[in-house]
Amino acid sequence: MKCIDTTYFVDLIRRPSAIRTITQKLDNEGVHATTVFNVYEALFGAYSLKDEEKRKKAKAKLNKAISRLEVLDFDYNDAVKAAKLGGTLTHKGKHVGADAIIAPIALNKGCEAVVTRNEEHFRWIEEITGLSVEIY
Repeated sequence: MKCIDTTYFVDLIRRPSAIRTITQKLDNEGVHATTVFNVYEALFGAYSLKDEEKRKKAKAKLNKAISRLEVLDFDYNDAVKAAKLGGTLTHKGKHVGADAIIAPIALNKGCEAVVTRNEEHFRWIEEITGLSVEIY
């Protein structure tokens, strides 16, 4: 199982052609996941759209895509691992924001990789955690 990052959902709305190939690959592999935090980020973006019609279409696209995924919750063990990861990276001068939360959720829930366009953050995370990164 792979964990789908927020960048995928952003591209689903803004640049659907950019995710066509990775979507086909993921569909062929079976069921994948995302985190509850990725759902928040994606839907926050959709709800923030000023144009009502665009907002409605974005929410519908996102809800359809998310409904096909397992949504991984954020729990105490994830929080502890996220704090350790975020703190370790901060000491190294590498700030990854919410990605320090997303990666531990994926790891603790059995994901083999994160699928993302955000190579920089997740490569730093990969060095520390061993969580594979699949860049599209």
